[in-house]
Amino acid sequence: MRDTERDPLEAARALASELRQKAGTDLIPDLDKLEALLADAAKPDAAVPEVAPDADMIPRQQLDDLVAENAKFVSVMVHEIRVPMTSIRGYNDMLLKNVVGELNEMQQQFVEVIRSNVIRMEHLVTDVSDASKLRSGRIRPEPKMDMYKNIALEVEKATTTLAEEHGHTLTFDTPQGLPILNVDGPRLVQALTKLVINALQYTPDGGQITVRAENTGGQLKVSVQDSGIGMDDEEQTHIGELFWRGESEHVRSFKGHGLGLPIAIGLVKLMGGEFSYETAPEQGSTFSILLPPMS
Repeated sequence: MRDTERDPLEAARALASELRQKAGTDLIPDLDKLEALLADAAKPDAAVPEVAPDADMIPRQQLDDLVAENAKFVSVMVHEIRVPMTSIRGYNDMLLKNVVGELNEMQQQFVEVIRSNVIRMEHLVTDVSDASKLRSGRIRPEPKMDMYKNIALEVEKATTTLAEEHGHTLTFDTPQGLPILNVDGPRLVQALTKLVINALQYTPDGGQITVRAENTGGQLKVSVQDSGIGMDDEEQTHIGELFWRGESEHVRSFKGHGLGLPIAIGLVKLMGGEFSYETAPEQGSTFSILLPPMS
């Protein structure tokens, strides 16, 4: 006999039987039909009715084709934008080095603004390309044996200047005894760098950002904790959403496109890791990743 506490179908049949005893005579025919349907559904060889496809539902193959076509478009677009940007930056660097003559102070400022915006565009194009590749499954991690301390040093090099520009105290807590990893080092550096930059940008000047690593049950846990503005419940629903940015004036004061966090999360999951967070308004945020050790 089936356990009615665990079998929803048997529980439904029992409830129908109880209703029969309590119901008026006008409901008896409907209850007869209900019990007959439940009896048919309980048969081991009961056929599962075919559900007619929704007219608005896109067929799987067509959806896959759309994703592939979109990825191809982004790839071509990225290439076509990178070519002129490389040329612009090359000529810009020659101007900064006075290759074609001395620049006056105003000209120097203009050329530096051009260089800054070209670098910003290069970062955007790279992020768009990576986001597209993650969505279409075209990024293939290349895991190798590595140590977290090597990863942390690269992340520190990439983020220290930005931290200093805003008066932040950036601390890397890297203890001994961390598990050895079998991971795509450059991709892990990329993911953690984006998490740290996110923390730096969401923290008012003079804040504290700590990148803490620990051995958790044989796995590597890395947490990026900041003393920033934090996120409310509604904002948290957008974590990992492409192109989303917070509405606070502090966030909007930074140039960004809402791609850093989604890419970081995507890369962590691609490498077999887990992502989690803790945050509250005016109490800062902690974004954590958990990576398996080298087997």
